[in-house]
Amino acid sequence: MENLKTAREALDTLGTYTSLTKGVSMWPLLYNQRDTIIVVKNTDRLKKYDIALFERKNGQLVMHRVTEVHDGYYYIVGDNCISGEKVSDDMVLGVLEGFWRKGKRYVDCKNGKAQKLYARIWVFFAPLRPLLLKAENLGRRIKRIVKKNG
Repeated sequence: MENLKTAREALDTLGTYTSLTKGVSMWPLLYNQRDTIIVVKNTDRLKKYDIALFERKNGQLVMHRVTEVHDGYYYIVGDNCISGEKVSDDMVLGVLEGFWRKGKRYVDCKNGKAQKLYARIWVFFAPLRPLLLKAENLGRRIKRIVKKNG
């Protein structure tokens, strides 16, 4: 088997791409350097709630969730992000089919009922994310102050 150097090459040649996660933008669904993703080449337009692997203009690979579908582009946001971006169809490399949690348990993102429910809830509450992150940061600050003075 040939040594494929990029996700695009793997998806174009094999139709699938597997990799260890990197980054925190999809937390709490995916954990940095812990979960193994399985991405398949996308043949149709993405749907709301799909998790797309796309390539930014600078060549950076990103995996975020589709929150809106428009003609010719998608609005995509990471589960751990407060702002999103427009992604055109030609930027999309594939869609997350599933992942291995800690290398032990497979999570089906296409057909899993729990994942479908999680996606709907997460997208529904997306407007509250900035407030939740501010509350979390405030909680951390208070904890540090209490620890320092305790």
